[in-house]
Amino acid sequence: MKVETISKDSQLEITIKLNENQSISCTVTPPDGDVSFVDILPEVYTIYNKVLESTLAEHSRNGLHTKCDKGCGTCCHQLVTVSIHEAILLVHLVNSMKDPERSRIQKAFDNILEKLEDKGLLKDLLDFHVNKFDDKANIINIQKEYWHLNQNCPFLVDASCSIYPFRPFICRQYLVSSDPAYCKGSFKNDRLVKKIPLTHDFASSAASFDGEEAIFTRGIPLPTIFLINGLLTYFPRPKAPAAEMITRYLRHVAEFFSR
Repeated sequence: MKVETISKDSQLEITIKLNENQSISCTVTPPDGDVSFVDILPEVYTIYNKVLESTLAEHSRNGLHTKCDKGCGTCCHQLVTVSIHEAILLVHLVNSMKDPERSRIQKAFDNILEKLEDKGLLKDLLDFHVNKFDDKANIINIQKEYWHLNQNCPFLVDASCSIYPFRPFICRQYLVSSDPAYCKGSFKNDRLVKKIPLTHDFASSAASFDGEEAIFTRGIPLPTIFLINGLLTYFPRPKAPAAEMITRYLRHVAEFFSR
């Protein structure tokens, strides 16, 4: 991956050569001055949309098509894990909303936490994500238990994402080429669910990037973002001009999370 950025007035023109066959260009308008990674997440989402569009177009030319479509919210019942940056952004987004939508979402989060506590899962959920995130077998077991609770994502409204432009990387990356009906049997017929192969893992990259360098992967279970928000704000957040911050992150993706 090769990255070029050109600043023009308040805009930033970005060109990325993904590989010999793929390149994308886009223009974003990041905040002025030094920023942390969370400050330019919306711009990085815009960049990733272009990367994803290019990847899906390449697959389509080779006969592989995504079956995901608006109104299919089955995957929105899974346990979603986000980066610290995304957790902070989502809490800020909800707190910026007006009632009754803000109250509805906060109540939905509270209800999920109550269900997790009632089922004795909340403690393990936090423990495994904070202390044992590299224990893939146990993380999958937690995901299975969460799936069986059949909880809607708090942002799901009428089978659609109410914060679609700000949805986390992991939600953007979950795309299937198999019959969407198979997704309803997740953790029972996994072999039938065919995920679209992606060239770059932006979700894992964000979870292992502090704004300056690679760090140990830190995953935050989406249902707990309000519960632990106070702790998240204490994590160091290096700053740099937007062009430099975006370039750092894309280089991090290229070095560690290119497939």
